[in-house]
Amino acid sequence: MRTMLAFLLGFLPFACASAEGQAVPPSSAPAPAPAPAPSGGAEGPLVVELFTSQGCNSCPPADRHLATMAKAGQVSGRAVVPLSFHVDYWNDLGWTDPYSQAAWTERQQTYARALGDRVYTPELVVGGAAGMVGSHTQKIAAAIAAAPRPALLAATAAWATDHVEVTATAPADADVLVAVWEDARTIAVPRGENAGEKLTNHRIVRRLERIAAAGQRGTKRIALDPGWKGTGAVAFAQRADQRIIASALLPR
Repeated sequence: MRTMLAFLLGFLPFACASAEGQAVPPSSAPAPAPAPAPSGGAEGPLVVELFTSQGCNSCPPADRHLATMAKAGQVSGRAVVPLSFHVDYWNDLGWTDPYSQAAWTERQQTYARALGDRVYTPELVVGGAAGMVGSHTQKIAAAIAAAPRPALLAATAAWATDHVEVTATAPADADVLVAVWEDARTIAVPRGENAGEKLTNHRIVRRLERIAAAGQRGTKRIALDPGWKGTGAVAFAQRADQRIIASALLPR
């Protein structure tokens, strides 16, 4: 199956990294020093984004590591908010991921251009500034330890049964986005590379909305599906170079 998939992917504009890291080998350099605290004082959590798919058999180890990070709430002594974006470019290879969206593929492509990288799964992006294989736990821990520390974003949320209303003030050089997630879902996969497996995904991003443009204050009501379980949200300020410079959890 993997041989046939490798042949097929040779004709696609995407590539899949194996869980063993064939696409992005781990660095042998010493771990970088921890990043200094933001000069403004209070610090927000570090946003980490996993680009994954139920159709890729290299992804479950990365999905499990994301779940571990989400449960702990911190890595390398840093508060983290892990998010799972399910891409759609695996959907033609046997199984359509029910959580996949073309918009999440476009977001990953934007990161690839900004980071001078290519598109692959599983990919983890730390703070909008560094990408790596999502199952390389040691490399992820080092990247999180060294990542620039985001400031605490001025953002609030009012939760209701069918919506969340978010108000935020954007920094002068970054727009504010809000990611709403669902945690967790388990599904049996009958076809594709993970055929016969029962997969559990965590922190599945369901909505990603722009709340405020750079230098402005904005309020937006985001619809929630009553069928979602365990929803949560994070607001973050992202610059044009894709670096996330401020963030805030939005507790219910």
